Amino acid sequence: MNEAFSIVEMIVAFSVMAVLMSILLAAVPPVTSTWIESGRRIETYQRARGALEMITRELTPAVVDTRMQFIVLPGEELADAGAENVAPLSPALLWMAPLGESGALRCVGYYLFRDGERGFYRLKRIYIRSDDPEGNFPRMVNREDARDLSMRTDPVSARWFTDHWDMKTFDEEDPQNKGVVVSTAADGVVAFWVQCQDLLGNPVPWLSKTKNHPKSELIYNSAAYFQMATTVPFDSGESTEFLRETPQVMKANRLPADIEISLVTVDESLLSKDREIPEMESVFVGRVLDMDASVQLYLQRLRELGIDEAEVFTTRVKLVNGT
Repeated sequence: MNEAFSIVEMIVAFSVMAVLMSILLAAVPPVTSTWIESGRRIETYQRARGALEMITRELTPAVVDTRMQFIVLPGEELADAGAENVAPLSPALLWMAPLGESGALRCVGYYLFRDGERGFYRLKRIYIRSDDPEGNFPRMVNREDARDLSMRTDPVSARWFTDHWDMKTFDEEDPQNKGVVVSTAADGVVAFWVQCQDLLGNPVPWLSKTKNHPKSELIYNSAAYFQMATTVPFDSGESTEFLRETPQVMKANRLPADIEISLVTVDESLLSKDREIPEMESVFVGRVLDMDASVQLYLQRLRELGIDEAEVFTTRVKLVNGT
């Protein structure tokens, strides 16, 4: 006689299976959500690392002489030149480097973009070719007038870069911008610090905080009046000293020896939840930026707002022409 499952046994089996399926289905959404958020976080971190690698490649060969500058400036000054949504209290970098074909010079810059209403927090890159037809590339030579004052670098401002820039310069959607490329280097970047180091490895004081030099809003300016110690500090104990403007004093025309850069990133899933993201704040010891303290203070502000997943990325770039 063939044996078969009874109706009761079938009902029990289906009931157990239904319970197991319910448990599995209930577990799927959290697991899927966690997997998606982890993927986004990894992608954000990879972009930040990639951005620092690109900055390193472009900063390393930076050049400066009597006709060109290297500048770290407050983001607000870049906004005055036409850049939109520059993050308040953030720095910007502008420099020249032989990055084109056959070593042709390019103008390169990085700045922090912040649009809280849309949840966009980005590290932006500006890249200008020397053959830009709109004249955004900094002017170094005027063959018709050798005394043209607009050709000269400025010891207190960034006008050598920005004099010919406007909103169109930074319009990445404009197809007519053939010589200027503005792009996103990394998404999810909510804070950005730059620390210049002198020849003895000490942080360079902010130009804007010195009382000796003519008044300037800049953070670092290769065309300012200063000198760097080469082997031992000066008698004052400082290794970078700013000078008063006199008929004898010369512009330094000097690059930093090293530059330390720190980024704080938050993955896009958090930025899209209408969370409050604090503005940057810089901590100083005297006239010198304390980058570590600034980063830790910012992370604390994020944690107070319930954001614990922020990540910090830091790199130090040695400039081959800065020694």
